Amino acid sequence: MVKNIFRRDKPGFVEGKHYTGYVEQVNRLKREGQHDKAVRLLLKLVDATEAESKNSDSLSGVAPWYYEQLAIVYRKEKRYGDEVAILERYEKQPKAPGASPGKLAKRLKQARTLQSSN
Repeated sequence: MVKNIFRRDKPGFVEGKHYTGYVEQVNRLKREGQHDKAVRLLLKLVDATEAESKNSDSLSGVAPWYYEQLAIVYRKEKRYGDEVAILERYEKQPKAPGASPGKLAKRLKQARTLQSSN
């Protein structure tokens, strides 16, 4: 079967699958220490959650888990600048109510401290 490299996914989808269907794959890549692959996938998933949020009638905002997972990988890799950048990107997005916005804002503050001390 030949893959159509020009196919456009609907907002919220990556390679024909909704971003929520990749959680186990992300967890597996992280568990196996395949951080580069996890980062590449997570960046696509962040794009997908943002696209869905922009093209949705709901006011639910972006899914914070994908930003948080990227931040975790970046911290493990001591890529503090990248961690700050993904958390700042999250800060600019519409958010659903709950604990995650506050949790990620606190993480951003810590990441900025780590970045400035290195």
